[in-house]
Amino acid sequence: MAARQFDIAVIGGGPCGIVAATYAAGGGRKVCLIDRKPSPGHPVRCGEAIGLKGFASTVELKPEWIQSKISYMKLVSPSGITVTVPNSYEGYVVDRERMEKDLTTDAVARGAEFIADTSIVSVSSRNGDGYECRSRDSVIHAQCVILAEGVESRLARNLGWSTSLSLRDIHSCAFARIAHDGVEPGTCVFYLGVKRAPGGYVWVFHRGGNTANVGLGVLGESCQKGMPRTLLEDFIREKFPGARVSDLHCGGVPMGRWIRPLVRGGVMLAGDAAHMMNCVSGAGIAYALYSGKIAGTVAAQSFVNGKCRPEMLGSYQDQWASFYGKQQDRSHAIKEVMVGFPDVFLDDVARSATKNCARKMSILSIFVKAFYKRPLLLLKVVRLLR
Repeated sequence: MAARQFDIAVIGGGPCGIVAATYAAGGGRKVCLIDRKPSPGHPVRCGEAIGLKGFASTVELKPEWIQSKISYMKLVSPSGITVTVPNSYEGYVVDRERMEKDLTTDAVARGAEFIADTSIVSVSSRNGDGYECRSRDSVIHAQCVILAEGVESRLARNLGWSTSLSLRDIHSCAFARIAHDGVEPGTCVFYLGVKRAPGGYVWVFHRGGNTANVGLGVLGESCQKGMPRTLLEDFIREKFPGARVSDLHCGGVPMGRWIRPLVRGGVMLAGDAAHMMNCVSGAGIAYALYSGKIAGTVAAQSFVNGKCRPEMLGSYQDQWASFYGKQQDRSHAIKEVMVGFPDVFLDDVARSATKNCARKMSILSIFVKAFYKRPLLLLKVVRLLR
């Protein structure tokens, strides 16, 4: 079987991999973007919400991607107390399928070759001459490989990384799209409580018109077989009776610390494959875009006289650690403090917040109220945020 030759192989065609391939090809390298799906953008395992700042340093937000502008966040306590918070940053719910298709087109225009419907089953070293990426019916040789194929990948594990997550550091999630007249325009609503989502929360993100993305995450150590899907279906029936439901699927979301190291030899980890995620909110699009940009840029810059110099790839981890990596570490520490709060405590916080409805509320002010009766916990969290 004749091998195809590339400088850089990017495995995984989500936002992270697409952006990595775009920047690597833009750096003048011969790049392939390999994805197991026949076309980009499906299925979508997220709420599709992202702040404008999440795009600012990576790609330009195109107006045609925007489904709705986020004006308010609502937090609903276990007993049904609702706290409404005006959105303090410019944020949107986007059409990720269209976004990923457009980004893939941009990557190809930059010179990357998109190889769809191809599952890479192994990546192995070629004894100092790069790597062999093998599918069932093809072989690709590359001097540098970027793994961006998601949390379920086994490729990183086979190359020596420890990719396992404790049950406390993963959420089992269910996702769906609904159409119902009860969807609130311009809102992201979060429902808390052990009965709705043990150790996690339910979210409803307006997606334009009368549609919304709805999902929930259950902490791994609290999850049982089939629980996320059952809880999501029960929630939709309760809150949106008669809704038209589509694209219901399940998956895991990493909620731990990012994997270290991010580089082994000439192989780099990025996005969900590196467990990059805000561990409090579960937001990951901005992390994926940024890590893809840095990985692709550094990979292209590591070539000297046509050869990849793996020792130059380390700046990728340095750049990640000093920006989103630091944020993720803090979010993980805060998550560890917050996991296990009883429903009665969450109700007390919501009740306290609603008493000050005349004042301008913010997520920070609610957060402070959550801890004012627990000063030692508040002190611990404040130290983490320094």
